[in-house]
Amino acid sequence: MNLNQRIAGYGRKLSKTERLLVEEMQARYPQGLLESATALAKKVGTSASTVVRLLAKLGYESYAQAQMEARAEVTARLASPGERADAVGSDNSSARACLNNALLHDQHNLKETFASIDVAAFESAVRLLTQRKARVHVLGLRQAAPLASHVALYLNMCLPAVTPMAAAGPLPLEDQLLWIDDADVLLAFTFRRYSVAAAGAVKYFRQRGGKVVLVTDSASAPAAASAHHVLVARSSSASPFDSYTAAFSVCNALLAAVAQRRKQALGDALERGEEPWDAQWIRQQGSA
Repeated sequence: MNLNQRIAGYGRKLSKTERLLVEEMQARYPQGLLESATALAKKVGTSASTVVRLLAKLGYESYAQAQMEARAEVTARLASPGERADAVGSDNSSARACLNNALLHDQHNLKETFASIDVAAFESAVRLLTQRKARVHVLGLRQAAPLASHVALYLNMCLPAVTPMAAAGPLPLEDQLLWIDDADVLLAFTFRRYSVAAAGAVKYFRQRGGKVVLVTDSASAPAAASAHHVLVARSSSASPFDSYTAAFSVCNALLAAVAQRRKQALGDALERGEEPWDAQWIRQQGSA
């Protein structure tokens, strides 16, 4: 729940000062909570400790948690790192504060992502990826590329026909889509600022009869309209740059589910995989 939802659901009587604080916070939410507790308290003539106690009554563990929520609300509305730079500023720029803020944001992202994830879409995604004779393609451009690379690496150990797709590959992206048909499954990643090329590839994939699973930070992402199943991972951050911790965790869950369904094939593949590693080690030893 955000601040307004907590206030609406709070059934107990508030003091006059607490009501003034509530009015002040609601009038300037979420930007108002980006200030220090002391600055907020001065606006209504009270103390920082009163602000902290009120937030505790509303269910916040600390003022830092309330600020984290406010920053997430603000940055969710801003598209570029430049726009977000001022919004995530903090009165305390120490190394410890940066570590604590990053941890709080990622904990919040993980909690909110897994509380709201579409379980039916997740189960359908796993079935698509593991269906017999499926050709799985993995696409992530720009900031989504590390996620796609991570997933493609480990899917390749579970599935026999995994193809990483990239804009800078040996073939242009449009040529990588040349032979797509209804036997193909695309696992795509896209995060703000959303790649136009990724959205176009997802749309074309669906037009050709392929199935699309999308991992993104918003159900309103341009590519979501063309996807069969959408998994949303929150990406708010204590810095101007989005955090993909929750998205990686969703990917880890996907990989775990695929590995479970492909347990025998995975075991065989891992055993076979030792041979080239051993051969490589022997060659390196021989040339040493």
